[in-house]
Parts: sequence; C-alpha cells; structure tokens
Amino acid sequence: MNAGLNLVRFFLAFNVVLFHLWNAAAPGAGPVAVLGFFFTSGYLITQIVQEVYRPPGRTWSFLLNRSLRIYPQYLAALGLGLLAIAVYPDAASHINSYMRWPQTAGEWRDQFDMFGLIDSGVRVLPATWTLGTELYFYLVIGLVTARSRRASIALCALSLPLGLLCAAGVLPFAFYGSAVGNGFVFALGSVAYFYRDAVRIGLPLFLLACAAYLAHVYLVPSLEQADLDKANLAGSVLPFAVILLYLVQHPGARAGWPARIAAVLGKIAYPMFLLHWAVCVVLSAWLFHGLASFDMQGARQGAGYFGAMFAGVLACSLLFYLLIDQPVERWRRVIRRGAAGRRAARLVPGAP
Repeated sequence: MNAGLNLVRFFLAFNVVLFHLWNAAAPGAGPVAVLGFFFTSGYLITQIVQEVYRPPGRTWSFLLNRSLRIYPQYLAALGLGLLAIAVYPDAASHINSYMRWPQTAGEWRDQFDMFGLIDSGVRVLPATWTLGTELYFYLVIGLVTARSRRASIALCALSLPLGLLCAAGVLPFAFYGSAVGNGFVFALGSVAYFYRDAVRIGLPLFLLACAAYLAHVYLVPSLEQADLDKANLAGSVLPFAVILLYLVQHPGARAGWPARIAAVLGKIAYPMFLLHWAVCVVLSAWLFHGLASFDMQGARQGAGYFGAMFAGVLACSLLFYLLIDQPVERWRRVIRRGAAGRRAARLVPGAP
C-alpha cells in the first residue's frame, strides 16, 4: 500500500478516536471516518482479490489471510478490554455504558464473532460493532463480486437504492453502520478499483476534494452540533473517493524514511480503532479518577484529557504492531506469495 493510503487510514482512525474521546472538538467526525473505512475496504478487498486471489482455488487462502489480519489483534484487544472492565468496572460503565462483562452465551458469542455487535447491548470493545459490517463485505465482495467488474457494478446497483430506502426509513435497517444501509459505500469502493484510471485526477481537484471532505468531517457536524447527519455522511463519500483515487494514481515514493513512517502509521490504525476505549478506561482510572471525556469542563480540560488518552492509545497500538502484527505479517506474506506464485504458474503456457 502506498504512503498516501497509509496516512489516510491513520487519519480515519484518529478521527474515530477524537470523536469518541473528545466529542466536543469533533462531533460527527467518527461516523464520517467509518464510511471512509468502508469505502477503502471495498477498494482494497477488490484489489487484493484481483491481483492475488482471483484464480479458482484461492478462496481459502483469501479467507485465511483476512482472518490473520483481523482476529489476532482483535482477540488480544478483547482480552485487554475484559481485563479493563474486570479491574475498573465503575470507570468502564461510566465512560461507555456498553462496556460491561458479558453475562449470556449470546453476549459472549457476539464479542467473538462480531456479527451481532450492532444489536448487542454489551460491547467489550465498543467501536468494533462496525467490524461486523466489514466482515459481511469481506465475504460478499471477497468471495463473489470482486472477481468480476459486472458483478461489482451489479452489487452497486442493488445497494444504492437499499441505502436510500434505509436513509428514508422505509426499510427497518439503520442507514449508518448496517450492512444493508452502508453496503453501497463498500460497493462504490469496489467499483472504483475497476475504474481507477478512467479519469485522471489532478492536483487542483484533489485539493478541492480535501477541502470538501474536511468540511464533511469537521465543519458541517460542528455547525449542526450533530453526530449523525445522513446527508452529510452520504455526501462525504464522493470527495473521499476522489482523494483515494488521486493517491492511487500518484503513489509517490515507496522507499525512504517518510514511506516507512507512513507504513507504520497505516499499520497502527487498526489497533488504534480496537484499543482506544479500553485504554481510556485504564488511563482514566489512573489519572482522572474514572472520569469520562464528557465530564471535562472547557476546551483546556478536554484537550488535556484527550492528549493523555491519545498518547496511551499510540503507545499500545505500537506495541500491538511490534508484538502481534509484525509476527503475523510474516505468515500472511507466505500465504500471499503462495497464491501469487500459483497464479503466475497458471499464466505460463504449458504450466501444470
């Protein structure tokens, strides 16, 4: 992945953390960032299927690779979240009411498979309810539609009106975050891969898209003082698509220390997303008497609270990157190389 896309992933994760741990500074930034993640996932799932896992027989390699990307860090974060709740239950329930010890078999199941978190009243890692939606489209796009441009367009044509009906309240699914309501974002990302070079995006359009996207992230929600605006959420997808395609068309340098730093920032975006609530519980119990961000009075207190939390989130995310992601990545490379090698062999005339 190029440096620009890595920085985008870090920026999206930062906005989710900012939205949760200092909401007064950026109301609405988190949901807009989540749709950015959805679009990016649709694009990248399609890319890796087309470029590595497209040949028949590569399904299991794709599923294994995706599982290794998601679950080792998720399970480790889940363990830390359970520990934080067990040690600091009062701080956990005050900071986020979803952070409770699971009581039933169904609540435990939801924590591990993630698909049911969107409707669960217990979320050890509160933000990860959106991962259930991601997993649906890892399967739908990764196993079915990403193998064909026509299938990807068909998914887009189906999901766009479904999203509109959810936004209008006609269908009984949430517009924000649900697989039905936001399927069109994944589908648009997938279609964008097939048309990534159809229109050349220059610097002026890219800068305009950046300004428009920042307005969707910060300006509109701040003016409205609203976390969820369906029109703003949907409108943010277009400038984000332009930004992503520009970065794809202009990948920049792939070596040197700036690219290496960007790569690390991109890698820690996922553990930042997973860990920030659990880290907040622990640091709040240690440093802020179990108080939440909404207890802070004024910008100065809010900034101090968020600064301490974000430093802790970065430190823990770097540890996850070093201790979990890097070792697991070695196995993922083996899987990718095996799939790519078998694909190359099929492209050679007379190869078995």
